[in-house]
Amino acid sequence: MKACLLLAAIVNIAVAAPPDWTGFYMLATGHDLDGLNVVSPNLGKTVVDHLQPWAKLKMESSDGDADDTGAVCMQPGILRAPAAPFSSAFSVFPSPDKIVLPYWELSGSRVRRIYLNRPHPKDLLPTWNGDSIGHWEGDTLVVDTIGFNDKSWLSGNMAPHTEETRLIERMRQIQHNGNTYIEVAAVVEDRKALTSAYTYTRYYKKSDIEMDIHVCAEDLTLWKHWRNEALKKANARAAEVK
Repeated sequence: MKACLLLAAIVNIAVAAPPDWTGFYMLATGHDLDGLNVVSPNLGKTVVDHLQPWAKLKMESSDGDADDTGAVCMQPGILRAPAAPFSSAFSVFPSPDKIVLPYWELSGSRVRRIYLNRPHPKDLLPTWNGDSIGHWEGDTLVVDTIGFNDKSWLSGNMAPHTEETRLIERMRQIQHNGNTYIEVAAVVEDRKALTSAYTYTRYYKKSDIEMDIHVCAEDLTLWKHWRNEALKKANARAAEVK
C-alpha cells in the first residue's frame, strides 16, 4: 500500500503543470529590493574584474556613443546589465513548447524565446540573443543559452565577449512584501574573454499595467543622426585598416 502511494506521489510530481508566469515585469529598484539578495549590484565592475587583458583593452578603446548598437536602435543582445525599469521590462507568454519574452524597448528584435522541448541545434548560427533552451526543476526554470555572436556587450561599460559565451540562468517566481517577482540568478562563462565565470542576480516585479507599444526612436531625424555618427566612426576605422 505504501509503495502504491509513493508511486502515485511520484507520478503527480512528474505531471504537475509548471507555474504560470504570464504578465508584465519591470526591473526592481530602490525599496522594492529591500530584503532581497542582489548579487553583483554593480555588474559593470564585476564584469571588468573578470575580463582578460585583451578584452579590457578593447573595452577601453570603444566609443560608447558610436559603438553602442543599442543607442542607435540596433540589437543590444540580452547579456548587458539592465539599467532602467522600463528599458529592461518584459512580458511573459508561456506555452507548452516555449516561453516568449518580448521586451518593452523593442530596439532591433528584442524578443527572446526559451525552448522547452528540444536540445541546442548541432550547427548554431551565432545570433544576438543566442539559442535558449530550458527545463523545469520544480518551480525553477533552468535556462541554458549559447550561440551568441560577438557584437554585443556584457555590460553597459562596453565590456566585450566572444562567441564562446554561455549564459546559465535559474529563474523562479517569488512572493515578497505582498508582490510577485521573478528572480533571475545567472552565471556567465566565456573562456576566451573572461578569466573566470561571474554571477549576478536580478529581480523583476510584476506590474498591473500592460506593456504598451514603444519604438526605439520615433524621431527619424534623430535616429539618422545617431546612425550616421556610428557609421562615420566605423568607416574611419575601416579606412585606417586599409
